[in-house]
Amino acid sequence: MEFQPDIFVRGPEGLSLVVEAKTSIGNLTATEEELKRYMSGMNCSTGALITPERMWLYRDQFTSMSPESVHRIGEFDMAGIWQQQPPTDPTSFELFVQQWLELVAYQAVVNPPRYLPQAMRDYIVPAVVGADIRAAHPRTFAF
Repeated sequence: MEFQPDIFVRGPEGLSLVVEAKTSIGNLTATEEELKRYMSGMNCSTGALITPERMWLYRDQFTSMSPESVHRIGEFDMAGIWQQQPPTDPTSFELFVQQWLELVAYQAVVNPPRYLPQAMRDYIVPAVVGADIRAAHPRTFAF
């Protein structure tokens, strides 16, 4: 099955951020490689893998047209970032992350979010401000 991120962020210049939001990541190395290939193929400069506990942030340096130009620029503990406890249901967690990105975009316009680590302020904030933040695929909720 072909890799598809969970969230797209599209700004005026095109795809600015892709996010894989999972309640757990079984094989981080394999998931990273899939994200890097996707970012490279879609010409997307910023990517993130997000779990309730951690975020890994990636940046394409555009030194080549291959996934090797995408590098991990940070790993962050999300415990101090979330405003509330993340849901444990995978689909609800995707929505939770999307809503968090929308909140970050809003806060950045009103009052820069100082609670975010510098790398997130440098890469996530510019990607989401004034951008369209959408689910990359239909979400099915279990009731």
